[in-house]
Amino acid sequence: MVPVARDATVAYNGITCDNNVPCNSIPHGSEPTVLSFKGNRDYERILLGFDLPATTPKKCVLHIPKPAEGDSYNLAVVSTDSNWDEATVTGANKDIAGKRIATVKSPAATVDVSEACQAATGNRLSLFVDTEEGMVKFHSHDSGSADVFMLEC
Repeated sequence: MVPVARDATVAYNGITCDNNVPCNSIPHGSEPTVLSFKGNRDYERILLGFDLPATTPKKCVLHIPKPAEGDSYNLAVVSTDSNWDEATVTGANKDIAGKRIATVKSPAATVDVSEACQAATGNRLSLFVDTEEGMVKFHSHDSGSADVFMLEC
């Protein structure tokens, strides 16, 4: 199992946060949780980064952990480029574009991401996890929890 190496919550919205700073320009890569949320004006996505084995795996399966809050989810998994850094990634500097891989509802806990792994460059794979309804929150790799997103390659 390959644990997530980088993760962040990325805001894509026009809301202003404290001190009149756009929320989509604030990095959230070092927090103990990552979340995805869709509201009327608020929209966050989870961004995951994995370091793949040196040899491109033929099969990759994303293991979705139990949510840190709540017990159900309806998620979309989208592949994206790996041109981001956990400490600085925001909605203002990370393109939201990507290729939809699958939709998964709880209690299903795996998604086949083999095609995205095989297309990954530089042995790095990045995925967005997007909620289809409500908010879902997971432990980030910074939390110290063993219950984080993982790849089986």
